[in-house]
Amino acid sequence: MPWPDRLTPTAVWLVSRAWVVDEVASRGIDPQRQAVLVDELVVYEPPRLHGFRNTVIFWLVVFAAAALAGAIGLPRWAGFAVAVLLFIWVARELAVRTLRWRLDQLLTDTQR
Repeated sequence: MPWPDRLTPTAVWLVSRAWVVDEVASRGIDPQRQAVLVDELVVYEPPRLHGFRNTVIFWLVVFAAAALAGAIGLPRWAGFAVAVLLFIWVARELAVRTLRWRLDQLLTDTQR
């Protein structure tokens, strides 16, 4: 896989173009159709719902993790960093699930 594909983000930002290419290639689709599916998945942006609620939850958890880290004698920034990394991991997992769901949808639509 070329390095530019590994460094090029999709519209979801947490998943690279290389991941999309590998995921589509693993489905055993002809190469011409693969290119079309990759292009469609790279620009796919899922609807963003409950943004305010999610932002409030994020900041509450991050501040609570910082306070907890301070309470147990660790630097507060360590708790903050761990919580941020946890949210990044969860967001990437959700992005991967969404892109796989979208790929399944595209494949189902073409079979009809």
